[in-house]
Amino acid sequence: MLPSGGKIDDHFARVALTPYKSLIKVQDYMVGFKVLEAIIDSGRLNKIVLVAPKEVQDAFGIRIPNKLNDSGDLTKNITMAVRELKNSGDCSSRVVILTTDLPYVEGKNIQAFLDACRDDADICVPLISKEEYIDRFPSASGTFAKLRDGEWTLGCIYLIKPDVFLKIIPEVEKVVANRKKIFSMAKLFGFGFLWKVLTRSVTTDDIVRKVETILGCRVGVVRGGPAEFAYDIDDINDYEYALRNK
Repeated sequence: MLPSGGKIDDHFARVALTPYKSLIKVQDYMVGFKVLEAIIDSGRLNKIVLVAPKEVQDAFGIRIPNKLNDSGDLTKNITMAVRELKNSGDCSSRVVILTTDLPYVEGKNIQAFLDACRDDADICVPLISKEEYIDRFPSASGTFAKLRDGEWTLGCIYLIKPDVFLKIIPEVEKVVANRKKIFSMAKLFGFGFLWKVLTRSVTTDDIVRKVETILGCRVGVVRGGPAEFAYDIDDINDYEYALRNK
């Protein structure tokens, strides 16, 4: 499932000649096409569903025949795609969610992530350390969470069990809706736990256990997940770095 409705600010859009992240051209390719090429090269994924505005759908054309209109809400988009796959009979026991703003991702990165995912996990996510990120992308900017066991960021690929995901949608929506509201997040996670996060006295394992409790599912963290999943184009600085560095 490829969520492709992400937009950039007006100034960046004038420079990139498009308002959509997936249609940004870097080197000699559009970023979204680079992601699609990586999926094909991985040889590990079957049916692909693109969830995007009409302009993005038209750009992909026949490359991806299965398309859904962007709802403007990421959780709803994922839900629509998962249900579409299930209703069409093409949904396997696992679904990959991969964003289309990753200029460096390759098929081997997808293979490495999938090979490292635990079979018993309901949701798998890659965890990349600041050191791993900087080693792959020297001088590039990045956002990292500072915890007791280091500085970390998540990659933009997820492996989910669709049946489990559909059951936990209400909990996922609460987390997504309140992710930027400190007091709302405190209610979800508990003030004590949130304080420990803010004071950097928790580890990644502590957070995983807390998320598992809130969502009611098993979360598999892939440590050392390919750093290519963490480099997404969010702003003009990311874009200019990608132009300079192949």
